[in-house]
Amino acid sequence: MFHLWHVRHDGMSGHVFLLEDQMRDVRRELTAQGMVCGREGGRGIPLHKFETPENWYVPTIEIEEALETASPKPTAMDDAKLWQDFLAFLESAAERGGMRVK
Repeated sequence: MFHLWHVRHDGMSGHVFLLEDQMRDVRRELTAQGMVCGREGGRGIPLHKFETPENWYVPTIEIEEALETASPKPTAMDDAKLWQDFLAFLESAAERGGMRVK
């Protein structure tokens, strides 16, 4: 299971829990929409931060770069609601100091 949360949160909101298969689908969609980059850097969020739950920090700049290419319509996953909810979470994380992935 993956736990994602905003860096600045109120304790009651700003948290998401995703099962392995949900995170796999999200990774596939992030890649299809060009929202991720490799370990060597580039624009977007490094994909490895979504591959293992190791308390990764995703700064605001990476989230903002990823959202520049985002579309609310998924192209690589079937669960449109999950994708739209994930994008909304990313948008709010960008306003709250980034996010952690564990």
